[in-house]
Amino acid sequence: MKFVALVSGGKDSCYNIIHCLKQGHELSAIANLYPSTNVQELDSFMFQTVGFDIVEQYTKCIKDVPLFRQPIEKDTSKNTSLNYVETNDDEIEELYTLLSKVKSEIPDIEAVSVGAIFSSYQRTRVENVCNRLDLIALSYLWQRPQKELMDEMCLMSKQENELTDSQCAKLDARIIKVAAIGLDDSHLGKTLPQISPIMNKLNRMYDVHICGEGGEFESMVIDAPFFDGGYLELEDVVRDTESNNNDDGVYSAKLKVNFKERILPVDYLKKQLQILPTPSLFDSKWQDLLNELNISDISTVSEESLFPECEEIVKWNDTILNCGSLIYISNLRCSDKNQTTIEEQTENIFDHLEKLLEECDCCQSQILNSSLILSDMSHFSTVNTLYNNFFNTSRWGPLPPSRSCIGSNKLGGNTLVQLSVIINKDHKLRSMKEDNKDKVVTVNDDKNGLHVQGRSYWAPCNIGPYSQATWSNKDMNQLTYISGQIALNSCDMSMIGATDKTGQSVLSLKHFDTLKQTINAKHQLSMTCYVSKEDMVDVVSNTWRLYCSEMEVVSDYWMDKEEDLLESLIIVKVSELPRKALCEWGGVACKELKVINDYDSDSSSDVNIEEVLLNFATNIEGLAINEATSRTKISSEGSERVFVTMFCDTTAELLIFLKSLKSNAQITMYFNPTTFEDAKSFYSCELASRINVCPADRIFDCFGTEHQFGLHITTALTT
Repeated sequence: MKFVALVSGGKDSCYNIIHCLKQGHELSAIANLYPSTNVQELDSFMFQTVGFDIVEQYTKCIKDVPLFRQPIEKDTSKNTSLNYVETNDDEIEELYTLLSKVKSEIPDIEAVSVGAIFSSYQRTRVENVCNRLDLIALSYLWQRPQKELMDEMCLMSKQENELTDSQCAKLDARIIKVAAIGLDDSHLGKTLPQISPIMNKLNRMYDVHICGEGGEFESMVIDAPFFDGGYLELEDVVRDTESNNNDDGVYSAKLKVNFKERILPVDYLKKQLQILPTPSLFDSKWQDLLNELNISDISTVSEESLFPECEEIVKWNDTILNCGSLIYISNLRCSDKNQTTIEEQTENIFDHLEKLLEECDCCQSQILNSSLILSDMSHFSTVNTLYNNFFNTSRWGPLPPSRSCIGSNKLGGNTLVQLSVIINKDHKLRSMKEDNKDKVVTVNDDKNGLHVQGRSYWAPCNIGPYSQATWSNKDMNQLTYISGQIALNSCDMSMIGATDKTGQSVLSLKHFDTLKQTINAKHQLSMTCYVSKEDMVDVVSNTWRLYCSEMEVVSDYWMDKEEDLLESLIIVKVSELPRKALCEWGGVACKELKVINDYDSDSSSDVNIEEVLLNFATNIEGLAINEATSRTKISSEGSERVFVTMFCDTTAELLIFLKSLKSNAQITMYFNPTTFEDAKSFYSCELASRINVCPADRIFDCFGTEHQFGLHITTALTT
């Protein structure tokens, strides 16, 4: 793709350009926001302005690449919320103006390079502008470990003996500002290799950021591998004596430079890009798991199900369940039999959902999670467009729901699509109306999440209108809904090998775990892995077994991992997955507050679901809970929630359990509707009318054993 690079002149923006080039993208323009006055430091929440005067000389350093510039004013960080929405007179709107100008003059620009490492504040704002302009953010430094990243930058930088070599076009970033304990004006003008040992030492002593992410230092690049027209020769480092006399520990300088023309060999940049380190698809930790999986004894599940098809095919209705602060709207399908196209049926569903939201006095901003089922994955693009319109972030705020999406040919009849959503009705909303415009944005400040839309090495960006993870700020446990993850190569969003069963299983779980670690939601409450082929069942089962607890025995990289409940997994065979993936991991996790596993409870409160499970296991006609049943309780001040994963092998077992369960529980049931015997008895059960159903081909537990029904159950209780 052709891209425009946002450049402040600092090391991060320039180093990210090198990675964009490594990934095969073409640098077509550079863009810079600079102070409208000659003041070097605007105290912008977003942009580095120190050293802005040097950036203009980059047009001489980079051949045939235009520079676009836009002035910004002091004190224009109007909207400082983490998740940005359009705000009049905010400095981000100047970024929008700048990139609009670039796109107008270079219409085939498709992407924007941004050097964010850990700043979600910076990333979300660039992604907001990119989304409005239909551009893709390229953020290859995002979430990289700082020591590893600094070491790589130093590797690609000029060394001591190369600083005066005019034909050495490597990264040359000089320190122009410091503001941290252990740093003073003697460090101004230093290169990255010179400052790196100092930053590593200060990191060990005071936990400062090695890459300067906490504002410890700022830099200015005067040479780089893509400077094919020349470089900036450093003549002097001019200390700012006025600011350096302050007692606040902040020291800054201006670089006095001269442009020097040069001609590099044709293949110089190519050779530098070959040297450039890039993160492996599997780091050492996950490579160990993959290696262990490859030597595991993996059997093949029979293609014939244990549960034959029945003459009577079960059907189900849409449901609304109020459970504490949450509303579960499930099984929405087209209500008009005359609407037979995918567009008609999807629009009918969204019309119905909008009416239900109005009746509940809620709106799209309060939806935390959705489950989308398509009869045929060829409809994905069409449905996704309509879905995007319904959850339009410019209307309903920057955090659309997390989402799972599967293809199932078991929807039945002429049904082409089914939708279920989870809503938090207690969230407070804030409406914003732009001056001189009719546009109103309804923002949910009580909803939080991870909505990464830029390409990186970190994890796949969202490839549709959904967030990677969402949770409620009011939830002390930070119960988090994590979107389904498939085996995409994060840097270019391509699927890895179509026949690589172990690779797809491990990589997609790695993506899921990366999200958990990023948001610190380390405790798994329930997990679903959808597979599109029977021979993936045992691969997934073994992957999960290793991940949950066994890897800590064989690999030092896994020593610090929290142990997850093996039995919280349901493996669901479906007809198809997005991008023809072999598996998709998705589930619910929480941040560690107080988590009590199994029946090791210290609470004296009566929990109905415990009684039901105990009776079901020992006292009801000799039926027993399958060994794959799991139970986890999370508690916080004033409340307890219980999460159960269990399986049934007959309708009779299922009905015994449902009739015994009196608590206000939400149930998601995975099953094959064509193998459902005695459907009339099922309909007669009151709780059956409130179940969120996922029609599938076959159901397996964490051990790879097939069952007729798999159930994830959540109940909210007050202590």
